[in-house]
Amino acid sequence: MFNVTLTILLRVLATVFIDGKETWRKLFTVGSVGELINSAKTERSQQVSIDRILRFDEDFQEFIDIDVNSELKELDKFQIFYTASTTQDPLDGRVESLLFHSTDVSRIVTTTGLLTLLEEKAPTILREHEDTKTLSISLRKLLVKVAVSDLVEKHGFYPSGTEKMALAKEIVSLFPSLRINVPFGENEGHEHFFDGPSHSGFIEMRLRNLRRKLQQSQRSYNLKRRLSTDQPSLPIVDEAVPTEWLTLIKRIRPSPENSSPIKTAIDQTFSYRRRWITEKSPTVGQIFKEYPRFLDILALLDIAFSKVTDGKEDMFIKKWEGTIIPKLKEIASFEKKTDIRHLLEKADNQQDDELCHTMLRILIHLLPPTASGRSIAGSKCCVNSALSYLLEVVPAGTIVTSLLREGMNGSLKSTQPQLVSIGSPGHEAQYVIVANNDSFAFPLDVENLTCAVDKLFKFYWLCNLQYPCQLSSVFSFFFEYVYDLPLSQSTCKRSKVMELIAKLQSRA
Repeated sequence: MFNVTLTILLRVLATVFIDGKETWRKLFTVGSVGELINSAKTERSQQVSIDRILRFDEDFQEFIDIDVNSELKELDKFQIFYTASTTQDPLDGRVESLLFHSTDVSRIVTTTGLLTLLEEKAPTILREHEDTKTLSISLRKLLVKVAVSDLVEKHGFYPSGTEKMALAKEIVSLFPSLRINVPFGENEGHEHFFDGPSHSGFIEMRLRNLRRKLQQSQRSYNLKRRLSTDQPSLPIVDEAVPTEWLTLIKRIRPSPENSSPIKTAIDQTFSYRRRWITEKSPTVGQIFKEYPRFLDILALLDIAFSKVTDGKEDMFIKKWEGTIIPKLKEIASFEKKTDIRHLLEKADNQQDDELCHTMLRILIHLLPPTASGRSIAGSKCCVNSALSYLLEVVPAGTIVTSLLREGMNGSLKSTQPQLVSIGSPGHEAQYVIVANNDSFAFPLDVENLTCAVDKLFKFYWLCNLQYPCQLSSVFSFFFEYVYDLPLSQSTCKRSKVMELIAKLQSRA
């Protein structure tokens, strides 16, 4: 029997540049990125050498560097940059050895002399790292600023992925304490500075900030961004509508005797419910009208969450107060911001809900709202007001139904579901999930604020909602670290989240 390997040929559009000037554009039918590079090269009478290849990324809405081994898709768009050469291209006939592969970067890229650069431009970074064996957020930002400025001076505003990767590796080599080793996915420790597959990281963020100040004539690409959500994709199983179980959920009333059949009904309707919510995007009110027992039995949120998380529904309750809060205090003690120090002083004399409230504020200081001009509209807000998108405090005695009227008048700012504390946390407060846009209020019968935050996160998951963009890093931290649920490989890694996770793990 013969083993036959079939190569699928796909149509792609390539624009070819030689020495930075666009020369022509053509539709190719090829089976791989390497074949595309070779095919484009044979179209030229002059001898050229490959410099870099970029592909249009639908998520970032711009052309980004890729590896020669990247997967090819039908109707992909590429930009191929060649340099005119009078010598034989050393890559000719063996494109697979292109210097884009991340595992070879450390051997093929000359270091930028980062140590010498910092001794001249920012010696305080070296002194603090020598004294404390770590860097505060402010000095880490200065490190990236100085290093990227040098990168731009040498390679321009659009350095290749190879050059960015080399800088990221040099940073963690010079500052070992900045290397991360997170339990999810494959990593080498430098990905929070630059991650090749997702083209994210502190270096990439700094470059994009610098590019925004360029004149239009200086830009290589037009930048757009479409709306996206960080919610992980959820499993959808194609099956018939479980009519009998849906009827049972609506008609049976909660009681100790009915507990077992209700839980069975929730389990039996799981796949249908996920498909319906994901495909039809019903409102929050419609979801709980279809599945009213979630309102009656709060534990059903945990049961549904547990079904696809391998029993990790209690991770927030177990880890937040006993493990994470003490470590967050230690990490925050290295920061010099007045607001953080003031919050730490308050936390020393607090317990229970008051302490939880203060530590949520500290967490937002460590994972602040994005200030990127390319972010989703409306995401920019100050750190001190960002907590209101997670938890809003209203006076004790406020009637739950009045929260919706007040929300529509603008007293509740978040357009996404949020917690509302009726009364100050720590003073017998009642917690309510309020979905302002859907005129929906869900009172929570929980013991404390920690439990309320846990239920809010699971509420987002159940309804397949996008996280508040002002707190996307905080929710990503909850998902990846607190609940220990890795995001898919296609999801962009958040550098600040990875950095914080690494610091927490170093204090195990």
